[in-house]
Amino acid sequence: MSALVNSFLRLVKWPVALAALAALPGAVLAFRDEIEAVVDAFEAVRPFFYGAGGYFVIWWLILRRRSMREGSFWSTLEHEATHALFALITLGRVRRFTASSHEGGLVMYHGRGDSNWLFSISPYFFPTLSVPVMLIMLVLEGEAVDVANAVLGVTVAYHVISTWRETDLGQYDIQVVGRRFALCFLPAANIVSYGLILGMARNKVDGLRDYSTGLWDHSHDLWLEVEELFRSLI
Repeated sequence: MSALVNSFLRLVKWPVALAALAALPGAVLAFRDEIEAVVDAFEAVRPFFYGAGGYFVIWWLILRRRSMREGSFWSTLEHEATHALFALITLGRVRRFTASSHEGGLVMYHGRGDSNWLFSISPYFFPTLSVPVMLIMLVLEGEAVDVANAVLGVTVAYHVISTWRETDLGQYDIQVVGRRFALCFLPAANIVSYGLILGMARNKVDGLRDYSTGLWDHSHDLWLEVEELFRSLI
């Protein structure tokens, strides 16, 4: 089954990249709408920004210097855990998992890793620590949501910093999937990820639905405008 999934992923790789590139303007416009909605509902999202801002301050004052001096084991562990998660999602079987502060990490699984671009690129857009918090938030109510929102903010700040430090066009994972593919896919994938997170922080499932609907509507409207432009030129 893993070989079948990898074959399918290899087949849809560039269609997915082109779809992501086409969706980028809509994703940006939907993200703008989400920012405006967050401003209007700031009290509900305040704990999220407290958590994110608090982590950024702690990282800048303490963790940044420590990671520069001693390496970043936790960032590497999360990176490799994301690889392992997507190996399992795509029906692979992990047979080696290593992470260290100075020597990086490695995940190996049964199957052809070079054909599974989703496995390779997943750490650069998927907020592994944030997703469990979002799932837990679905069943929380009242003050517990505020606490979870603050934790979500911490995980998002961690993801932003770790992704920023890890993302490099010369990085091995990027080379595996190809620089052109990464440039097509990652911008939209990251904007959608953060848009969904903000929607969740603002209004849980309804917030997720709002961002998703905005993405679809803006993309659809832009496509109609492009179609109309082409028809006018013919």
